[in-house]
Amino acid sequence: MPSFPSPYVQSGLNENIRQQLIESNRREYGRLYDLLNFADPERLAAANAERKELLQWLEQRALFGYAGTKVDCRALSPGCLSCGDGGWSCLFVNGRCNGRCFYCPTAQDDDGPPVTNGLAFTAPDDYAAYVAAMGFSGVSISGGEPLMTPDLTLAYLSAVRKRCGEELHLWLYTNGTLLTADICSRLRDAGLNEIRFDLGAVRYNLKKLRLAVGCISTVTVEIPAVPEDEELLRRKMVEMAGAGVKHLNLHQMRLTPHNFGPLTERGYTFLHGEKVTVLESELSALRNVRFGLEQGIPLPVNYCSFPYKRRFQHAAARRRAARNICASGETVTESGYLRTLTATGVRYCEAALLQNPSYRYPFEKIVLETGRALYLERRPLAPELELSDAERTALVAGHPPERVARFERIESGLAEYF
Repeated sequence: MPSFPSPYVQSGLNENIRQQLIESNRREYGRLYDLLNFADPERLAAANAERKELLQWLEQRALFGYAGTKVDCRALSPGCLSCGDGGWSCLFVNGRCNGRCFYCPTAQDDDGPPVTNGLAFTAPDDYAAYVAAMGFSGVSISGGEPLMTPDLTLAYLSAVRKRCGEELHLWLYTNGTLLTADICSRLRDAGLNEIRFDLGAVRYNLKKLRLAVGCISTVTVEIPAVPEDEELLRRKMVEMAGAGVKHLNLHQMRLTPHNFGPLTERGYTFLHGEKVTVLESELSALRNVRFGLEQGIPLPVNYCSFPYKRRFQHAAARRRAARNICASGETVTESGYLRTLTATGVRYCEAALLQNPSYRYPFEKIVLETGRALYLERRPLAPELELSDAERTALVAGHPPERVARFERIESGLAEYF
């Protein structure tokens, strides 16, 4: 058994970084920050002890992947594999939802056009051309609730499938409330490979989900790990497996200004970090991964932590942009930054794909096959950093000095509790 801290927990943050994160959390919530129930030392000790025991048990029976931020990775859905490989585009086809999930992080009242990574696409063919140009291996349609605008959703699915062929994996997120047998057939005919249900919106009722089994090839349930629903979810895991669900994805609840009221009213314990997350949610997710393995339930359960989403998905977006602007003599790092070695040191830049240039930095124009223009902007991150000969040798060999490590590699492990 590994000694604590586990290799699957983020290595200890120094006090300066910890304080910077705390101050960032304080700025985000302002006066409301003082209303948050952050873990005290006793609660942190108990939580760390429980997580240590869970991770040690899971280490012997599950597969930790993506720098230890995702468990169990032995049977991920095709969509999750596309996301993990950095080949995923998520199109938010609308910004409105008919659900009232207390944990939803956004207001769901946006009437804007379909958007992905800050790029708006009002024409399905433009989005399909973008997917082809950037070399995505998977595309998901999300919202809002995509089935509130079924014709729009089907138009984008059909355009992507027609342009990108059968190799691309297409999936859709839905709460399922508006799904009918007819819509399910139309989604299948448009090329949908996978459908993901947020059953938390319907108190884990599988009635609408059953319409998709046998129609869409992969049926997945993706929900936040809600601590007070842990026992209910365990009963439903058996029912899901029997119904034909192929994957269960549990993700970590996080606090936002939108769900601040509902989450604080439930008495959760909060954790500092790049964003404020719910302590009980991670522990509940890990316990249910363990429960599924202990009981031998034929339903793969995957815990998708907030550090995974924050680190890997952001790095993937940076890498895609960087690869399209990388010049001779430059290297795209694991974290997705452009590295340039100079005679005396190293420079780092970030590439950003935009629908309009800011004109603050150098940029290149990309014209899609439909005529739609996008712009790749090169943003310097820091002045040139001097390197000693030993540091330069280590960097080239894949062992970056600690002061440039954040530009070079994705941080490993689940988030430290503080």
